[in-house]
Amino acid sequence: MAANNTLIVYASRRGDEEKCAREIFNLIDGKVDICDLSNRESFPDASTYDTVIIGSSVYHGKVLELVSNFCRINLDILTRKRLGLFIICPDSGERAEKELQEAYPPELFNSAIARDYFGGEIDPSRLSILEKIITYRLSGSRKPSIPASREKIKKFSKKMNPPHASQE
Repeated sequence: MAANNTLIVYASRRGDEEKCAREIFNLIDGKVDICDLSNRESFPDASTYDTVIIGSSVYHGKVLELVSNFCRINLDILTRKRLGLFIICPDSGERAEKELQEAYPPELFNSAIARDYFGGEIDPSRLSILEKIITYRLSGSRKPSIPASREKIKKFSKKMNPPHASQE
């Protein structure tokens, strides 16, 4: 296994996950591979990386199925890696913290050295009628939207950089 190599995997329904993953990609030192799970026929081999970062949006308290499957298949491997977890959700505070904690298996959540939520914007024009009803019912009458926090992404990336990487 080569030193300082990082895999960033994510699945995206609306695009915010990819934007955040790409921003992390640009902030991580060393060799970094990025993989949109929804554009692949098979999962990348997580065992060949020192660090793995996983991101997904959350729908009904769960990460996207592709991310969930990646985590389940690689559970033993991932618990032995430098692991980072993030979610995209239009909530903040305790509600977003709860969604983050419940989104990933407890073994992964507890072994992650960095875990955070980055906000998320929901474009109503991209939602089905059922998604609109559920989204607005859960959020009240307000438009469910919190722009992704660049500051949170920077802090997350700093934690995920290899231990010997230069610190700001």
